[in-house]
Amino acid sequence: MAAPPVILSAVWLLFLLLCGSFAAGLDCTVREDEIACSSEAKCVKMRYVCDGDNDCADGEDEDPELCYVFKSHFGCDKGEVNCKRDGVMECMKVLNYCQQIDPVCEGDVDPKMCKVLLDNTVQTFNSISLPAEGPSEPSWRKSEVLGDDLVAILNNTISHPDCPDMFTVVGDQCLSIFSVGKVSWGEARAFCKVINGDLLTFKSVSHFSTVIQHLQQHQLTTDFWLGGRQMEKGQGWTWIDDSAMVLGSPYWAVRQYDECQSRNVTTAKHSTRKANSATCYNYRQAPEPILRGYCASLSYQHYFYMTDEDCLDLKSPLCVTT
Repeated sequence: MAAPPVILSAVWLLFLLLCGSFAAGLDCTVREDEIACSSEAKCVKMRYVCDGDNDCADGEDEDPELCYVFKSHFGCDKGEVNCKRDGVMECMKVLNYCQQIDPVCEGDVDPKMCKVLLDNTVQTFNSISLPAEGPSEPSWRKSEVLGDDLVAILNNTISHPDCPDMFTVVGDQCLSIFSVGKVSWGEARAFCKVINGDLLTFKSVSHFSTVIQHLQQHQLTTDFWLGGRQMEKGQGWTWIDDSAMVLGSPYWAVRQYDECQSRNVTTAKHSTRKANSATCYNYRQAPEPILRGYCASLSYQHYFYMTDEDCLDLKSPLCVTT
């Protein structure tokens, strides 16, 4: 039978919502335009949900409350709803809305709707039971837990019996990994000097790898200032002891560009031929060719590879004893 336009619109919405969800019980897949009945071992076509005819044994595919939600207008494009997080409103697919947990979406989508979507099973609304929300943890207790977490971090970053106060052992050095504070590059260097150190510089690839492994092992999630900078454009990058910095692999983060990054390539097969100077690449492992910043950092976003940043950005000091 022909369904009214509003019903067809609702069914198409449901189809979009269920893309990527997990079918429960039967192998009813979105790719086959199917959803499972909850009252019997049967898959029904998505276009039959809310079409006025009972296709599941108990008629859950025509549940009035379910169909009302399917037909609701959410103020976004078809298959999307409003999600407010951290004060910002955005439109997203309902399934993504239901899967947001940190932080959760603030919106008007019925939690029972999310249960249907995540189960990929048609259910009457009065048959859906949601887990009861327990009492929220008091803020003082949450604060104490955060304090315990901080102590664990500090024990691995600024405390060790074989090092001075504020330093810990990393490889064969004593480093201060002050991840709880974020300052500009100049302030970071001043902090290091106050605790009888200076910003860290890398002397070898193995030294670089040891530091990165320590940061990753202890699950640090901040960016750190290093003792490297370009004092004037065109003068080259140097460490704070004025030694030259290596500007390519393996220290620097890989960045992608729209324009070509041409470079000479000579293959073993054609080693006697002239290098191919026309090869085009869209990646570069070095500081920005057009200067973006003057100071070097270890970037968490880039797996703690080095990036060039504005020296006034706020990052954590990474110090070494002097």
